[in-house]
Amino acid sequence: MAGTIRAQYPDSIRNVLVPCAGRVGPDLVMRAFGRGADGVVINA
Repeated sequence: MAGTIRAQYPDSIRNVLVPCAGRVGPDLVMRAFGRGADGVVINA
């Protein structure tokens, strides 16, 4: 919904677009945590 209403995100949130949520593997999620992310949301 946030994308359709053009909601503004805080600067601390980084969106990464991928062609398919199925391509997001555990290695990418763990890399995000390793780089200091507090959480990862995968919206399919």
